[in-house]
Amino acid sequence: MDSHDGEGNAGRSLLTHVTFLPEGKRVRSDSGEDILATARRGNVDFLGPCAGRALCARCVFRVVKGGQHLSEATTDERLALGESQIAGGYRLGCRCRFVSEGDLTVFISSQSRLGTSALLSEGTEADEELDPCVVRTRIPIVGVSGGWIDRLSKSLGGEPIALTEQALRALTRAVGEEKVENLMLVKRGREILDVRSEGRLLGLAVDLGTTKVAGYLVDLEDGRTLSVATEVNPQIVYGEDVIARLTYALGGGRDELQAKVVECINSMVEKTCIAAGMAPPDIYELVIVGNTVMHHLLLNLEPKTIAYAPYAPAFTSSTEAKGASLRLAGNEECRVFLPPLVAGYVGSDAVADVMATGMHKSATPSMLVDIGTNTEIVVKNSGTCLACSAASGPAFEGAHIAFGMRAATGAIDSVKFSPDAEPVYTVIGGTKPRGLTGSAVVDALAGMFEAGIVDSRGTFAADASSRRLRRDGTGRREFVIADKMETENRADITLCQGDIREIQLAKAAIRAGIDVLLKRAGLEAKELGVVYVAGAFGFFLNPASAMKLGLYPEMELDRVRMVGNTAVTGAKALLLSKEVRSAADRVAAEIEYVELANDADFRYEFLNAMSIPYSDARGRTVS
Repeated sequence: MDSHDGEGNAGRSLLTHVTFLPEGKRVRSDSGEDILATARRGNVDFLGPCAGRALCARCVFRVVKGGQHLSEATTDERLALGESQIAGGYRLGCRCRFVSEGDLTVFISSQSRLGTSALLSEGTEADEELDPCVVRTRIPIVGVSGGWIDRLSKSLGGEPIALTEQALRALTRAVGEEKVENLMLVKRGREILDVRSEGRLLGLAVDLGTTKVAGYLVDLEDGRTLSVATEVNPQIVYGEDVIARLTYALGGGRDELQAKVVECINSMVEKTCIAAGMAPPDIYELVIVGNTVMHHLLLNLEPKTIAYAPYAPAFTSSTEAKGASLRLAGNEECRVFLPPLVAGYVGSDAVADVMATGMHKSATPSMLVDIGTNTEIVVKNSGTCLACSAASGPAFEGAHIAFGMRAATGAIDSVKFSPDAEPVYTVIGGTKPRGLTGSAVVDALAGMFEAGIVDSRGTFAADASSRRLRRDGTGRREFVIADKMETENRADITLCQGDIREIQLAKAAIRAGIDVLLKRAGLEAKELGVVYVAGAFGFFLNPASAMKLGLYPEMELDRVRMVGNTAVTGAKALLLSKEVRSAADRVAAEIEYVELANDADFRYEFLNAMSIPYSDARGRTVS
């Protein structure tokens, strides 16, 4: 029997509750678990992107009441937060737990919550003939003798048919109501999913991203997009990148991760249907694209095969499942189509990008860069098509940047410099600024480099002179983007040396991947006819700033096409066309995957790409 009297009784449960502000949720804390784990169990909006390893310092909360019931601050907390913040009641959720009975009230700041983000859902769409897998066909029943299923088969030309339980019930109901002269069949190949004449025939195209999820509700009979929904991937509380998610899955969290993403997709089903005035039972097919890790987590597959070398997926071919078996909302006979993968870290989202842009049909040398936490790069030259995955990390999403944040209300999303090196910025929502998006940091760093404030090594120039360049309380140099009198929380928004280094590492990973693929394809950057930049970050990124930093090779700007979220528009094309599905299988099979870690040139190219804008090993600036 549990005992709840006394404090810190070893081996006994403590009667403890946490109230999380500003949500106001009150959650009981299980014995021995940390505060972050309590928040997760109570579905509280509380970030923990490093999977509880005390590396990100994002699971920060402030004790409002009841701090005496918590464990002493750990060394990890003191290093991450500093003594002044510890003294002010700030703690890391992953490093403190109850040591005595009582109630605790904590406040989670906006930087430690997902909140509402401005997520990109639009993208270039493929122009394909409407030919979906799920169709509705009116069939006049022939014959007067025999069973109704036999007569239905004869009406379909004698071809073998398979009726789902739902279709069988609907058929017998139609017979009972004497409404069999012209049956309206919902078919998927030779399988009859339903018998119905009312309602709409709908599908949902989903881009299941590591950070963001987007969905299109589509009319399968005319190809129109009826409504759109976007969500932050709720798995992010368990890790901000695929490595952290795999670590959590390997530690026993596989079911949890699957449940989170299923819940997210079901939320999108509900939101898109409400927005379009439709009902989930009208959805007969889902097409879901994503990187290989997201694909495996959705299907709840054993992750060891992709977590360790040689990082081989369980399978790469396209596959299908019943929505009900994955607990996905929709019609009870809804089918889920998962397009083919390329390799362990290049998934069906890259294939969908290719289908949406049409680069597989063009003879022009081309490149596609889908920038995200896991950046996928595809280079095509004649009959050669190469792909790689660059571990660019979450810096472009605003993570690991002192004042970084996602593209949400209050985020500075672009920065330009006046002739006297004064930053001029824009803010999402037109409010007072709260932080910086990754695109704003790229703009600012490009401007600082041009103004001579930052040198080619990415360090603050020794002879730089600017009223906005100063030293913080620890003596480190930093540049003020927004003065505290302009900001929402009355704190200066700055860029420090650590922030610059994070962007350098991210851009070097991408640029090195680009250069490795170009070299293998026998191409120089100037020979590329078009460069497709996909993904939310790429869409909002100023290509001129990107070239100044060396993220993209130098080329005419009119060759760069910002195509937006082509993963979801590619998923829509796969939803609406059997031919696109066939083409996707061919494309995925033809793409040669390049494992950058095993490439002899990658380290050389990565080190070169750390420079701003870019230099070879002898210090010469190159494109």
